[in-house]
Parts: sequence; structure tokens; C-alpha cells
Amino acid sequence: MPLFTGGRITNEVKAAELLEKTAEHRLIRSRQELVFKVSNVFYTILAQRHLIESLEFSLKTLQEHLKKVNELIAQQKATNVDRLRIEVRLADLKQKLVRERNIQAIQYRILATLLGVGDNGKTIEISEDLFKVEVQEVPDIEAVLATALKNRGDYLAARSALEAQAASVDAARAMQWPTVSLSATYGGRWAIAPTERAKGVDTAGDVGRIGLFVDIPVFEGGRIEARIRQERAKLSAAQERLRNLQLQIRLEVEASLLNIRSSQERVQTTEKTIEQAKEVLRIEQEKYELGKGSITDVLDAQSALLEAQMNYYRALADLNIAIAQMKLSIGENLK
Repeated sequence: MPLFTGGRITNEVKAAELLEKTAEHRLIRSRQELVFKVSNVFYTILAQRHLIESLEFSLKTLQEHLKKVNELIAQQKATNVDRLRIEVRLADLKQKLVRERNIQAIQYRILATLLGVGDNGKTIEISEDLFKVEVQEVPDIEAVLATALKNRGDYLAARSALEAQAASVDAARAMQWPTVSLSATYGGRWAIAPTERAKGVDTAGDVGRIGLFVDIPVFEGGRIEARIRQERAKLSAAQERLRNLQLQIRLEVEASLLNIRSSQERVQTTEKTIEQAKEVLRIEQEKYELGKGSITDVLDAQSALLEAQMNYYRALADLNIAIAQMKLSIGENLK
């Protein structure tokens, strides 16, 4: 039984308990990161679905306009060049549609892999839709940073690892102290044959001893000092990792808040642009049918509408992802 070890055993136990907390915090952080990755792919898929719908709508609109152009050509009110220009734009939209559908298929595969259903043949069905998130006021950076340092699992894990390493340094220092321990044994003695026992001693009996032992490290050849320097070097490395993590957390928090502001402004801008682009397309189509506009103006208006729709849905997805990113940066559990 160790009576005195200079705090070596106590610090070793403390370090082990802190390392257990470190592992728990890292597990929590790993779960949060996984949820964010799933959320990121999820919102990207929703935006991609709307992009495909916009392309399909533009393709359908151009096909209907092509029919009208063919009728105008039959009436000698349009030229074959107009039809060729529309067909070229239709071919471009078709190849874009194929590309975007392929991207969507890859995104579904990534989502299936993250969910762990990549090998069982199940098909993931998403019935949700993108929604506009109203962010009334972006929180203050310092308040968010304080919350992040309080909640983030990776920061708590790094801090627990630092405390555990400090306890390891104390345990290494304790090796310089003498060790006092109590030792005791108790058992039975059997000596059946006369030659195996002293004269006057029974054939069997109880035997026991007790003693106090002191182990003084007089000369260790520098082993203890080397162990202390090693643990101190690990402590310095742990302190630097914690400092770097603090800087990284600040960067992630600031980036997430800036992304929220930027995405929110993009959503508000592109939402108005869509209605304006629709009206421009309608006017250009009527002008062309009345012989007062060119097919180039119609195609440009149609392209502008498609671009506005795609920008809006991308901005909407980016806003949802930015909010999820902010929650991840402060260590809040995502839903």
C-alpha cells in the first residue's frame, strides 16, 4: 500500500480522468460536424432541385417560343436565323440540364454515404423544401465567440487535454520524491517431512510479515529529469494547440456571421430581380411577336430570368448553410 508518492499516483489518476473527458468532448464535436455535413448536402440538394426546375421551365418556355417562331416564319414574319438561334440556345440548356442532374445524383450519393445507407440499395426521398430564413439581427461577434468557447466540444477537449498534460508534468516531478509504502504478507506454511522443518516446529502453521519501505531515488542516470522535460515539452505543445484553436474558432465565427449577412442581402436582391426578369421576358416576347423586337432580345431576357432564378435559390441555400455553419461554430446542436 503506497503511503506517500509525492502526488504521482494522484496526478496520474487526475490526468486519466481528464483524458476521458477529452474523448467525450471530441465525440460530441464529431457528431456536430457530421450533422453539419448532412445539413450542408441537404440544403445543396434542395437548391439543386430548384435549379433543375428552373432549367426545365426555361427549356419549356423556349420550346413554346420556337413554335411561335415557326408560325411567324410560315407567315414570312420571321427568318430562319431566329429559329437557328433558339435551337442553339435549346441545345445549350439541354446540356446544362444533363450536367445539373448529374450533379444532383452525386449529391444524393454523398448524402447516402453520410447517412450510412450507401450499400443497402435504399433510395433517399426528400420531401422538404427551401425556406426563407428571416434573420432579424446578426449577433455581436464577441458574444458569439464567448458562447463558442463555452460550448464547443473541440475547445473543451483541447482544454481538458491541456489540464491532463499539466497533471502529467506534476506526476513526473513527483518521481523525484521518496516513495513510502507499507508491505505485508500472510499465509500458511506446510512442512510435512522431518527434514523440512526445524526441531520443535509443527508440520503446519501461519506465517506473516509486515514492513515499512522507503524508496529514495538517489541516482537515476538522468531518467527522471528527461521525463520531466518530455512532459513539459508536451505541455507547451498543448498550450500552443489551444491558442491556435482559439484563433481558428474566432475565424470560423466571423466567417459564419459574414456569410449570413452576405447571403441575406443576396436573397433580398435576387428575389426582386426574378419578378423584374419575368416582366422583361414577357415584354420582349410581345415585342417580337409584334415585329418590334429581335430574337436576341428575347433570348437575352430568357437567359437573364434563368440566371436570376438560379442565383436566388443558390443564395437561399447559402443562407440556410450559413446559419447551420454559425451554429456549428458556436457548438450548438443542429436539428
